[in-house]
Amino acid sequence: MKSDEIPPLTFFKKMRNYFREYCVCTSIHGFRYFGEKRTIFERIWWFINFVICLAACGYFIHAVYQKWDSSPVIVSFATTRTVIFDIPFPSVTICPESKVVPSIFNYTKVLQKKENWLNVTEAENTNFTYMSLLCDLRSDEFYLNYTDYQFTYSDEFFDLIDDVKPKFNIQDCRYMGWDKNCKELFTPILTDQGVCYTFNMLDRSEIFSEEVVHFRDYHHMGHLSHQWSMSNGYAHDANIHTYPRRALYPGALKGLTFSILTKKEDLDYACTSMQGYRVLLHTPIRVPRPSQQFFQLPLDQRVVGAIHPIMITTSESVKKFRPEKRECYFQTDRKLKYFKIYSSLNCRFECLTNYTLDVCGCVSFFMPRENGTKICGTASNDCLTFAEAVLQVTHHRSQLNQTQHGESDDSDVDCNCLPICDDLTYEVDISQSNWDWKKQKDAQGQKHQNYDTDKIHMSTLTLFFEYNSFIRSQRNELYGPTDFLANFGGLLGLFTGFSILSLLEIIYFLSVRMICNRYLYGFWAGPQM
Repeated sequence: MKSDEIPPLTFFKKMRNYFREYCVCTSIHGFRYFGEKRTIFERIWWFINFVICLAACGYFIHAVYQKWDSSPVIVSFATTRTVIFDIPFPSVTICPESKVVPSIFNYTKVLQKKENWLNVTEAENTNFTYMSLLCDLRSDEFYLNYTDYQFTYSDEFFDLIDDVKPKFNIQDCRYMGWDKNCKELFTPILTDQGVCYTFNMLDRSEIFSEEVVHFRDYHHMGHLSHQWSMSNGYAHDANIHTYPRRALYPGALKGLTFSILTKKEDLDYACTSMQGYRVLLHTPIRVPRPSQQFFQLPLDQRVVGAIHPIMITTSESVKKFRPEKRECYFQTDRKLKYFKIYSSLNCRFECLTNYTLDVCGCVSFFMPRENGTKICGTASNDCLTFAEAVLQVTHHRSQLNQTQHGESDDSDVDCNCLPICDDLTYEVDISQSNWDWKKQKDAQGQKHQNYDTDKIHMSTLTLFFEYNSFIRSQRNELYGPTDFLANFGGLLGLFTGFSILSLLEIIYFLSVRMICNRYLYGFWAGPQM
């Protein structure tokens, strides 16, 4: 070999030269110092700093990913207000505290006979046993001593509570400023408080499945909600007279107002300690349970309720996440056995029904049931209380575990009744005052009266939306594709100066440049100089 000839480079030196060339050309911060012929100390100093920056970048990127993975959905306020015209007026369910008319069946008289160990007829004993389920909750000793301690009841139970119920004497109904026929507004319905009356609720054919057994013509609204759904709201071509009824304007004059007459002779203080009515506001798709949530409409009182809707909607981008991640169900995500429409309350109601049937072999009279399902009697009272208590404790435990550990309880009785993604509830601010309605009626003249004021009580209720619009909440994706890329790219750019062009440079030096070098110089690493 001649003295002026350059010896061929080894593979390692080719790699080193090629890497130095990349370090000089790359846009990643700090890399060019690795390619320079500097001291070992300088190279080590830059290497340590680069590793620290890379580690910090990886840590923050991992934190962003963990936040997105654990809670990919965020709830925020909508940017525009929603007018009350876009939502239905709340369903109003009213339940008389008095369950029985003494002139038809004197519950107090039979109870006093039993307490004094006097003889009662077979019919009185049967009726008393049936009505004990509707009266105030009593001790086990009461059921053992005073009732016919039966495990199940027949369908005669429903016939009795329908026959002995007080007359729902409602009058002076006004809605949206117009006089209305009260019988057309309110429909009888069976609840855990016996016979109640509901306004603006969906028909039973739209709420319950075909297998559910109904009593007579109860919960038959006579209207169908063809132009409204909880998920989509009212259709664009729905007019002001659609069903469920919608509110037009705020204020007491444009709300729902009515009066209820209660005969003094229809009051029974042995069955219930309170007199008057229970009132519950709920969405049209929900089956009410007035024993758990209500406000009182006392006798001879004027009650006014200002309604505040609470609405939450969910964007379409959230559908791609699992229900456990977004913490809600869309209508298509969960099917129920007894209900056509999913809601968290309907789901828990069905879960309670199924668990009660499994444990007790029967269901409460107000629960949805199929043909052949037995109705629990007084002897099953302990079992009914136990079943509901177990489900409540399990539900709270599941929520606690999910909050602390991010996972739900795997118990067999866990209902997993997540909230519905598009939901609507109503809060109401109540004010009440004494109502001297007798003087009011006297001032109006006797011609307006068709009753004896000394033998009746009267109450009035006014419900209305307080404001014309409200701000709803909205579930949105925490990070969309653009947001996710911006977070990752921003952190990489902050710590290393990395960008899309930096990635293209790496690809270029690993592929295109090697091919072109071989074409130009005959070596993939370029000239051997």
